Amino acid sequence: MWKYKGRGVGIPARRAGNLADIRPPHTGPAPTNSHAPWACAPVLLALLLSACTQYPSGGNVRLHLDMVDQPTHRPQNDPRPLPPQSVPLSGWEQPMTRQQAELAPNPVPPTPAALQQAATLFGIYCTPCHGASGRGDGVIAAKMVKPADLTAAKYAASKDGFFYDVMRAGSGLMPPQYENLSPAERWTIVHHIRRLQSR
Repeated sequence: MWKYKGRGVGIPARRAGNLADIRPPHTGPAPTNSHAPWACAPVLLALLLSACTQYPSGGNVRLHLDMVDQPTHRPQNDPRPLPPQSVPLSGWEQPMTRQQAELAPNPVPPTPAALQQAATLFGIYCTPCHGASGRGDGVIAAKMVKPADLTAAKYAASKDGFFYDVMRAGSGLMPPQYENLSPAERWTIVHHIRRLQSR
C-alpha cells in the first residue's frame, strides 16, 4: 500500500519515515571486513620502525630493549664540558692546582655565625662519610673504603687550602663538591674541621 506525499513522490506507507529504507539493494562486491587480523599491520610496522635506531657510523639497526642503554651521564660523572675559550657569566672560579690552593689563606673569618654555618654544612655534606666526629665513621663508612680521619695528625698539619681544594676537586673516592658548595662555603667548612681537630 502506497501513501502519496507532495508532488507524486511515492513512499510505502509502512516506511514513510525512513528514506534510507527505499534505497536499491546492494549489488556490488561484498564489503571487506575492516577488523581482519592483517588490518593493523601498517600500524605495527610503523611502531616497530620507530623503536629502531641507526648508528651514526652506519652500523646495523637494532631495537632499544631497555632504558639503560642510552647516552646519559652516570652517577658522580662530571657534567658536559664547556666549549673551548668559553667565558662564564657568573660563578666563575679561577682554576688552581693543589699546591696553589695550599698557599691561599682562608678568606672567611671564624665569626660565631660562620662557625654555626660551618657545622650545618659539615653535617649535610661531610657527616655521611666522615661522621659527626670527623673520624671516618659515617653511616655509609661500613659499606665502602674507610673515609679519611680528618682528626689524624697529618690532616691537622695540613693547610686550610688543602681541605678547600679537596672539597672543590675531590680526592680518591670522594667526589668533588664544587657544584654543591660555593667557594665561601668550602672555606667555612674548614673552620669546623679545625674545631674537630682541636677536641
